[in-house]
Amino acid sequence: GLIPCSPWKPKQAVSIRVLEMFCLARLRCPALGVQAWIKTLADLHGTAFKPYSAQRFTICFDLYLEILDNAEKHVKTALGRDAPDWRLKNGCPACTYKLKGEDKLIFAMLHLMDGNDSLKRILRKDKGFNEDGVAHRGDSERADPRAADAGGDYLMSRERVDRWAKERLAEEVGIPISDEPENSSGCEERWKNLTEELTAKMWGIFDETGIFVALCRHGFVLLVADMVRSGELAKYPLAIVNALLDAFGADLGIGYDIGCGHSTTIRHSPLGPKAARLNLKMLVGAFHGHAHNRKCQLDYLATYVLGLGLEDLEGAERLFSCSNGLSRSVRYASVFHRRQTIRTYFAHLDTFETYANLSTFLVNNYKQAIEILDTEESLKYAMEQAGVTEDMLKSRIQEEKAYLNTLLKEPQEEMDQMEYYQLLVNLADRKWVLMDSIRLISSNCHCFDEAFGEGSTANGNTRRHARENYNKAVEAVQATERRLSIEVRWTSEDKEWTDAAELVVNRRYRRAVDSLEALVVKRLLELTKVNQSGLGYKVRKHIAKALQVRSKAIRSALQRYNSAALALDPPRQHLSWEEVIDYAFLADFDILRDPTGNAIIRAWADPAARQLLDSYHLLKRAKEEIQRLDIEIRRVVTYMKDEREFLLAKEAEILPEDPTLAFFIGKYRQQRGRYDEIHMKRFYAIHQKLGSRFTADLTPGERADPTSASPSPETDVIPTVSWESHPASTTSVSGAMDVDMDLASDDEGSQNSWLDGDGSSDDDEGEDARGEELGEVMEGVALLALDKQGIGR
Repeated sequence: GLIPCSPWKPKQAVSIRVLEMFCLARLRCPALGVQAWIKTLADLHGTAFKPYSAQRFTICFDLYLEILDNAEKHVKTALGRDAPDWRLKNGCPACTYKLKGEDKLIFAMLHLMDGNDSLKRILRKDKGFNEDGVAHRGDSERADPRAADAGGDYLMSRERVDRWAKERLAEEVGIPISDEPENSSGCEERWKNLTEELTAKMWGIFDETGIFVALCRHGFVLLVADMVRSGELAKYPLAIVNALLDAFGADLGIGYDIGCGHSTTIRHSPLGPKAARLNLKMLVGAFHGHAHNRKCQLDYLATYVLGLGLEDLEGAERLFSCSNGLSRSVRYASVFHRRQTIRTYFAHLDTFETYANLSTFLVNNYKQAIEILDTEESLKYAMEQAGVTEDMLKSRIQEEKAYLNTLLKEPQEEMDQMEYYQLLVNLADRKWVLMDSIRLISSNCHCFDEAFGEGSTANGNTRRHARENYNKAVEAVQATERRLSIEVRWTSEDKEWTDAAELVVNRRYRRAVDSLEALVVKRLLELTKVNQSGLGYKVRKHIAKALQVRSKAIRSALQRYNSAALALDPPRQHLSWEEVIDYAFLADFDILRDPTGNAIIRAWADPAARQLLDSYHLLKRAKEEIQRLDIEIRRVVTYMKDEREFLLAKEAEILPEDPTLAFFIGKYRQQRGRYDEIHMKRFYAIHQKLGSRFTADLTPGERADPTSASPSPETDVIPTVSWESHPASTTSVSGAMDVDMDLASDDEGSQNSWLDGDGSSDDDEGEDARGEELGEVMEGVALLALDKQGIGR
């Protein structure tokens, strides 16, 4: 078939085969744009490229996608899956397809969320004049009514997100919400997607500055929010967390780069009571967590969280490594086309990548957990050699937390003492400066006569300035004495003076540690960035040059630290350049912050003991992972059986009344079930490899809350429907749901083989079927190259 580029008197049309091939090619290679595709077609047809052809092709492609969307809506309506949140609640079978009789997990579901600034979009502006006749560049974008629905059930609307803006919340409920968490520990500053310095420059150029996404632990995209002329403001995670709580209910665990700080934001927002009632737990990913301070790690890091298993909560980074390819396609697109591109890409990714690799994810995690469990005997031996029991390891986390709490904030009394001491030191310095200035004028005069030495000479000005500074210092000391009710001024012989001096030295030491840590953090982040794939040569050189400067700054900070450490009594640990650069865990700086050195003598501060503690908790997480995987694997097995039976029943039910709709339901079934046999083969393979150590049940269970996705209980026999004789099967449209090349055999026997219990199939017949269908696909590609009805004519 053909799709015209104009509804009236079209002069050009595009074949559906060309549109389908472009759709699939762009979904597999997101960087592919319309213009590059049109030039490719022109080369195939041996014609000159015409710039206006890109616009005409875009019109046809929009119509093609609209046809697919309408067909998909009819199918979902017939299946009872047209609710706005149906995909969100049923997108991941391993997470949502709960069965009767399964064990209760500490976290019912594990999600993660993060922001990314790659999918920015330029705000279109044209030169114009305002009411005063002054030239300016104004917004020139035309409103497109299609933009509101272009995101489908993936992208959240701006209005839905803006309900959680701090200005809106403050106006409606009178609760001030800050984008900066209260009682900040500094963790959020290390993992900021967009800082104010960057976004201030971006707002004048970009409208959407990126996306904020939520995923399940298996990688299925749940929700996407556009970041509009801003960085990662609090409203984006608040809106997404609220939607997840509404959809999935209690006992959710959500990973976020700054989950520690955002938990405070949630607690002080209108979302706080709901989150507390539903037992929401904010977490920090395994990679980002090592840049958080040690106290934060003990509360939020994946290694130490009970019930988290081996999940690293870093799936968003893997998603962005794929979706970053869309940046070239959406940078100059309209609002509608940007949202359309993002939605179609994520929908394709969920169906043909994430679901296809679901069994691989589960099997690999099972293998990883088994490998960790194999170290249990060596861990017990190491504990015996160290004289450590399991109860001692459990208590060390609490001991370390209690110790770190003592270093969080200086007591107000000590701060007042240090302030008064510093003012007295300043007063003594000002007095000596004043005395020196007087000696310069006259070695015989030691008075403070205001009339002496006045005049236009430089010495007179110096003495006058010294007098003014001395008077200011006296006033500051007197004001502090009145505020602190100090009756007798301290002197250097007093005990209070000595104690305050020691406090000041300790503070100077801690600030030297903070400065050194901050520079090491920046260096680690820059080293990570310089090795990132897709980074331009000039950017690499710029970062490399910055690293050289940073190294000099680290050396200077290291010198200040060693000087401050030497001034302590007794002196603290001396650090070398190699020790600082090789720091693997930034939390080690928290141990250095104690100027008394008491942490060094504690059992949990010893490097070997810390490694033993981490190994112990890793073993616990592996056991939790096995428990979760046993549940998730059986959910997937049950889902595949129920889904196939339900769709076959619907086909048979609708076929007599609407054969065309039944045909598209059949294509939908083929799309949903093409990977089922592969999944079962992977499950049976690991079962045979591990034997009794594989504890998952591969027999289908019964869904706990059956919905429209389950087959009708009255259906005893589900007939098999053949589409070879159906007239719609000869159409050039491969099917609204068939957005990927279906190379899987349509033979019902091969699709039923995984239900037989042995995972076997007829290899010879499968090879013949795949060979025939591969030949058909290659024939279609050849016809595409010779198509005389396409763009090139």
